[in-house]
Amino acid sequence: MKAVLQIEHSPNLLLDRRSILEPLGYDVISVLGLSDAYDRNLLRQPIGVLVIGHGGSWMDRQALISYFRKARPNVPIVALLGRRDIEFSDADYNCPGDNPPLWIRTVAHALAGQ
Repeated sequence: MKAVLQIEHSPNLLLDRRSILEPLGYDVISVLGLSDAYDRNLLRQPIGVLVIGHGGSWMDRQALISYFRKARPNVPIVALLGRRDIEFSDADYNCPGDNPPLWIRTVAHALAGQ
């Protein structure tokens, strides 16, 4: 099974999402912060979907989306949005970060498309 790679800037959000996804049967790789997300070992992981959390700045999240779009072009990207965020045009899916049922369905849909 391919993993859900989640990148977030808030440790609490990272743990919260992991605690939601793992009981549903997802293998979750969690990365805290921008610098750890650029670790080359992540590019070797069997990633089925990338979830970019809404805890970082819009520019940092856009940089992550651009990086992974080039490094792993076949991996769908789900961008979780804060209430005031504009959507990321390079992400495959944009979803409110404060609506777990919706982003869980979005992750499942993205994985099914693999």
